[in-house]
Order: sequence, then structure tokens, then C-alpha cells
Amino acid sequence: MNDLDAAVAALRRDPTKPVRAKVLHMTVELRAIVDGALETAAAEAFAEIGPWEGESTEGLTELLSAHRRVNRDISKL
Repeated sequence: MNDLDAAVAALRRDPTKPVRAKVLHMTVELRAIVDGALETAAAEAFAEIGPWEGESTEGLTELLSAHRRVNRDISKL
């Protein structure tokens, strides 16, 4: 198994975390995405998560992370 195969296997185990691999003389980072999905703009993400004014930085980080987890259905890998 080469570095790229190991990276793909790691993505299959946990597709929510990007992985790095050596390919020739480069280090590349791989992440799983929903096939054909468009990236959500920050304004759209904030609108979808609901009221967030007054939240702490940690609270906003958790709200956005939860939004990303819900919208990254990549179970078909």
C-alpha cells in the first residue's frame, strides 16, 4: 500500500478529516466532498444555522462545525 492508498483508506474511515499524502515530490492534502455539491457561502451557512448573534467564538465554531457535518453526507465513498 502506498501513501496515497493509505490516505484514501483514512478518508474512508473518517471522511470528515482531511488527510495528507506524499505523491512524487509533493505533499498533497485530500478531503472528501459531496459529489456535485456546491460550497456553501458563509452568509448562507449563518442563515441556515439560525440565530447566532451574541455567541462566543467557541459557540460559533461549534455551530459551523455541526452545520458542516450535517451537510457533508459522503457515505457513498
